[in-house]
Amino acid sequence: MDILEKEQRLKQLLEHNIRNEKVGTAIAITGPWGVGKTFFWKNFLEKQLSEERIYKKDNLFNRKYAYVSLFGLESLSDLKTQIYSSVESYHSTVEIPKWIKGLPSIFKDTKISQFGINAPVKLFDGLMFAQIKDAIICFDDFERMSKKLDIKDVMGLANQLKLERNCQIILILDEDKAEDGNKQKYVEYKEKLVDETLIINSVTPLIRAKSVEVGIDEPLIELMIEFAETLDVHNFRFFQKVIKLYQQFRDELPLDIAQSTKEIILIRIIQGYLIHDFANFEYDWNDCQYYSDRDREHWSEIKQKKYEALKKISYDFIQDDLWFYEFKKWFEQKDRVDFQTLTELATSELISEEQNQLTKEIRQLMIQWRNIEIEKNFCERLHSCAIKKIGFESLENLDFSRVLLIKFGRADLSKDLKINIKHWIEARVQAKGKSFSEEVFGFGYKESNIFHRYIRILVKHNPLAGLPNLIEVVKQYVIHDTYNSETSALVLEQADKEDWHKLLFEVFNEDIDFKEINRLDFIKKIITQPIKPDLNPKIRQEILEILQEKATESELIKLNVDYIITRLND
Repeated sequence: MDILEKEQRLKQLLEHNIRNEKVGTAIAITGPWGVGKTFFWKNFLEKQLSEERIYKKDNLFNRKYAYVSLFGLESLSDLKTQIYSSVESYHSTVEIPKWIKGLPSIFKDTKISQFGINAPVKLFDGLMFAQIKDAIICFDDFERMSKKLDIKDVMGLANQLKLERNCQIILILDEDKAEDGNKQKYVEYKEKLVDETLIINSVTPLIRAKSVEVGIDEPLIELMIEFAETLDVHNFRFFQKVIKLYQQFRDELPLDIAQSTKEIILIRIIQGYLIHDFANFEYDWNDCQYYSDRDREHWSEIKQKKYEALKKISYDFIQDDLWFYEFKKWFEQKDRVDFQTLTELATSELISEEQNQLTKEIRQLMIQWRNIEIEKNFCERLHSCAIKKIGFESLENLDFSRVLLIKFGRADLSKDLKINIKHWIEARVQAKGKSFSEEVFGFGYKESNIFHRYIRILVKHNPLAGLPNLIEVVKQYVIHDTYNSETSALVLEQADKEDWHKLLFEVFNEDIDFKEINRLDFIKKIITQPIKPDLNPKIRQEILEILQEKATESELIKLNVDYIITRLND
């Protein structure tokens, strides 16, 4: 019986009883903890109420209703109070006023000494509880029930409501999770009270229902279902959290993003909650990368099993990327998620549909050779994909593709790939210089990687590549009092008299960033710069020569320059 059939069965039972019987019925909805029993019931009831509102049907479900959690209740009196104070009426004009519902709590500590009892509460309990009839009452959280509240009292009250008040009773519980004593009592009273039992044993239909409700795409729904079935995670609360966080992240990102990007976002969220909620799986952030069989020889059986299961669902579970690091920040709460970076990532070529499809194709090629199933055009496909991934894939992975082409007898394709990668590296070094090498070596320099060695050689022989210009360096220092002790010093070393003249009498006049500073203070700051103090005599001499040349323009300018120079000497 699938979930729709269970909903239909529940509807038939309740409709038949309400229409034809003078006493109520009791239906138990059971299943493992977290599987979604409460969601199933509330979703079912909302559907029936919606249908009755839309199609103007008989008010079979549109009646008094109370949802009662047994958690925190410590006596039968508390339970009765909770029932009548929770009653909602969807259609009747006669309803217990809210101010009356609240009276018992007001009188809770008001005792009448001559009786020695809490008389007002007992009076109101009896008065209010007497109003409960022809209602639907749902009892939930049996597993979290206080030891002070006896399950036989709960079942007895439910039976009274069923037989004497014509109430339809819904019991939501995990029969296997009840305390030993309560479990035995439940079994005894179940035969007297419960007329039908519906078992919810899979989270799959509830994942689908909730996902469709909030507009999640079908491929993503299938991914969650595959995850639930493969890893035997049948906890609906887990997937409610996943769906909620997925919506939050989607709201922060552009509306129009690739399907593969939506998939990686969902995978990273599932991954994060899996690590934090299922420690028994022995899967953590350090396991989100590829490990060979030899690497995993010392792993426990359960860790091996879960790793293989995740790899089967998607290789993204066992490798990292920028999405991985940003979501790791969110789950560890050690740093703020950079949504600007993720937005740029989501709209850039890096995660364009083409790049994601190329990544998937390369993964399939990797699976082929590991399974000894390579096809005739394997090398041509690998070469083509790797060429297109230059600049988007790590150099480690590109180098592995290069080596693989050699292993499979295509040294020509391997050489062509190497040449293309080197051309890209040369362009990046020219544009970014040493900062490019720092970016690439952020996770460590690998001597065995020919492209790492090539970058190091290029940077060493091109120390000035990628440096900012003199204007940028001076502006950062003069206006913002910041500088890079290494690159800024190199730029100052390369500056000559012509550069300083352009800066002082062209850029200074045109750049609005300098409008808040006068030329005298500007020069003073330059000739006393702390970036590389050894250069100050040279810079001072060149600027003095520039000023003296400026003084030849007119007698008035000469007087101005002479005065400026005396101020510089002070």
